[in-house]
Amino acid sequence: MKLVKYIFSIVILLSISNIIFAQDRLLKVVVALTGNIYNEATLEPITVFIKVFDENGNRVASTRSNSAENGYYYITGLKPGKNYTININQNDFFKESYQISIPPTDKYVEISRDFLVKPLVVGTKLMLIVPPFELNKSKLRYGAELILDNYKNSFLNNPNVNIEIQCYADNDENKAENKQLTEERCKSIMNYLVSNGIESSRISIKGFETTDPNNPPPKKKRAKGKRYIGTTYFVITKI
Repeated sequence: MKLVKYIFSIVILLSISNIIFAQDRLLKVVVALTGNIYNEATLEPITVFIKVFDENGNRVASTRSNSAENGYYYITGLKPGKNYTININQNDFFKESYQISIPPTDKYVEISRDFLVKPLVVGTKLMLIVPPFELNKSKLRYGAELILDNYKNSFLNNPNVNIEIQCYADNDENKAENKQLTEERCKSIMNYLVSNGIESSRISIKGFETTDPNNPPPKKKRAKGKRYIGTTYFVITKI
């Protein structure tokens, strides 16, 4: 009986030791965040300053990207299972803030994340790569908030910036109908931004009666299911 108790005690001690060792190992594990940072309008690599804050608002890391190395940056010392705020700041660019969640892990890993930073220059045109509308529709399509949220956050983080929403037509057939449609599209985007905290006084709109001369409909027949939808831009009008 004593032998059984002795063996049981040894097993318990070993289990506790393993738990302590595992916890100690997890405390020492770090995760790195790395990637590249580009000018959103030109897609050229840029140099920007980066600061990382933990959930309590404490700065835990800082670095900068290197335009000479394709906008490369590297941040280490992040902890598994934690959330961080990445602040990007540089003259002539929007101040940007991103939330990063580090997945749980018991070993060193590198997480890759690229960023596009908007130039803070009057006249800059920021094209929405994915159209927020369906063909010939003015209502924001399902999932459009995933497209617009990035811009909404940028405009919230930069309250002195004014913008013009520009929408181009899907075709060049009926100019009067195109004008009405594109203006309604502009209003839909404006309403979305205003409902999410952007002051209406910061926003102007411009709908066009023609297709975008800088992004015209393709001359060749597109793949099945691929249809040309007029371009949407945010244009910086005041900083």
